Amino acid sequence: MSFVPLSRLLPEGRADHHVVAFRHGLPLSFGQFRDEVAACAGAVRAAGCRRGALVARDGWNFAVGLMGLLHGGAEVVVPPNAQPGALAALSGTWDMVLDDPPIMGEPLRLRPLDAAACRLAFYTSGSTGTPKRVDKTLAQMEGEAAALQALWGEALGDAPTLATVAHQHIYGLTFKLSWPLMAGRPFVSLSHELWETLLADLPPGAVLVSSPAHLTRLGGLHVVADRPRLLLSAGAPLPLAAAREAEWLFGVLPTEIYGSTETGAVATRQADAPWRPFPGTAVRREVDGRLSLSCPYVSPDWIECADRIDLEADGGFHLLGRADRVAKIEGKRVGLAEVEAALAVLPEVAEAQVVVLGGTVLAAAVVPTPVGRAALERLGAFRFGRALRWQLSATLEPAGQPRRWRFVERLPDGAMGKRQDAAVTALFEDGRLPPATVRPVEGGFEFDLAMAPDLRWFDGHFPVFPLLPGVVQVDWAVGFARRHLGYAGPTAQRFRIKFKQMIRPGDRLVLGLRTDARGRVTFEYRRGDEVCSVGVLG
Repeated sequence: MSFVPLSRLLPEGRADHHVVAFRHGLPLSFGQFRDEVAACAGAVRAAGCRRGALVARDGWNFAVGLMGLLHGGAEVVVPPNAQPGALAALSGTWDMVLDDPPIMGEPLRLRPLDAAACRLAFYTSGSTGTPKRVDKTLAQMEGEAAALQALWGEALGDAPTLATVAHQHIYGLTFKLSWPLMAGRPFVSLSHELWETLLADLPPGAVLVSSPAHLTRLGGLHVVADRPRLLLSAGAPLPLAAAREAEWLFGVLPTEIYGSTETGAVATRQADAPWRPFPGTAVRREVDGRLSLSCPYVSPDWIECADRIDLEADGGFHLLGRADRVAKIEGKRVGLAEVEAALAVLPEVAEAQVVVLGGTVLAAAVVPTPVGRAALERLGAFRFGRALRWQLSATLEPAGQPRRWRFVERLPDGAMGKRQDAAVTALFEDGRLPPATVRPVEGGFEFDLAMAPDLRWFDGHFPVFPLLPGVVQVDWAVGFARRHLGYAGPTAQRFRIKFKQMIRPGDRLVLGLRTDARGRVTFEYRRGDEVCSVGVLG
């Protein structure tokens, strides 16, 4: 199948019967795709739309909306997600919203597009959680896809693409939708949030687009019979142990992608090998240790990045952490990545992330190893933190030794495993909410909660038979809804809740939060397959 850029795909076309995507196992043809794009473009043009927000959760609908906006002459705005809070923060940046299904009107005659003039605006939260606009052209996206096709196209052939990541991010959009469209490979329109559902649909020899957020959560899965041809990961470095576990399960070592919303994909590696730039991309190390890139499909100029690197003689490189993660503590410059690295070598620490509280206090969120968990249970959180600080004193000055600690089952991360300092900082807030691992799901978020026996919410309720109080369950739902869904309702004045099972110390729960058609927030606490309580916030 020939590679056709998006700007020429619909006018030049493929055969009407060519399969573009699968939805619930049923094929969707190129003829249907062309007709829906023409109808969408007609509606965009008739409405006089200049900027359209694209929030469709279905991949086919997203692709139709993307091409419909471009052919209708509108700028495409891609919010980081479709949650009400995220959309409210960006309100006023568009005059039309395309969701599921896209708007349809009188079909427009489709002509070739000027790829350099077609503009897309992405929003990325980075490490701070504050939305940042990144402008790209369709020509840049086509150049990136052409580089990917040159690297892997021949080996992939017509392999179908499935994903565990959302297409609201540039990585998901490129690898799940736009590159397959241009290469003539079909994609599965639904993003699988659970491994179990994806593996049930996984055909042999597929391309699987995933992330550290999913590839570090493979526990309980069995070895896959229908092995993928290519297993991709991006968003954050994949721990070596997770890469090896994925290789054992899928029969193929994950291929990691390095890049950003600004640059697109620019380098790749497997396991702990050095990163290798894509053909045509050059790298260099600046005097301050930062990475600079020269990428033909991004910019004719060198692009300075925030990552520090160790450059090898053959052009490969190792990442050493972000240059912007340097803080002034007690008058001394402290590299947060260096503190995290010092923690990671301790036998009690599996993972750690360090943040600065109030501009002056160093704090660490730590996932203990089995050895660490045993020490935590024996010493308690305060003395365990002191013990870690004492060990760090052998390699770090006092200013680089965290003074506040949180010990968690998992570090909070974003949709693709990208660490956000804001989410870790929230662990050190006033203690209203428990530590949680958050992941986006259809219509909302889910939070993994570990009911440790020493959680203060069990105190006094009841002394001989501790239970998690119902008022705490409502308060947690409100708190997480405010933080992640932009919920602005009253705390506990208008709500409904139904209790079905008691929540006891030692339980592992999943709190699901979603918004319904009336704009209300629904919540559900589950323990495995058991529903413990359900409710609605007004």
